[in-house]
Amino acid sequence: MNKLKRILRAVPLVALALAFAVQTDVQAADWDEQPTVKKSVAPKNPDKKTGMVMATITIDEKGFVVDAVIKKATDAALEGPVMDAVKQWRFNPAKLGGKPISCTINVPFKFAG
Repeated sequence: MNKLKRILRAVPLVALALAFAVQTDVQAADWDEQPTVKKSVAPKNPDKKTGMVMATITIDEKGFVVDAVIKKATDAALEGPVMDAVKQWRFNPAKLGGKPISCTINVPFKFAG
């Protein structure tokens, strides 16, 4: 039950973070629709650490995560769980002229411990 509570607590934070933090390599004027999350997996935090991690995620035109890099982390122990989680994410890709395009976004993760 505690594991479920931690996951439920983390999922809204991840969704909220993504809603406010989508930053791409292309200008907003270069697309008609920004990418949206289709499936997200919350990072695990078995040691109940507190901190922040900024991940840069590259999404292909099919909505798959094809690359992920940690840009900043307040605790290196949180980097692995974030990488494991984002590799499982799926997106509705960004679109330009109605056609799906690849893009790169930054997503912050906040761990409350």
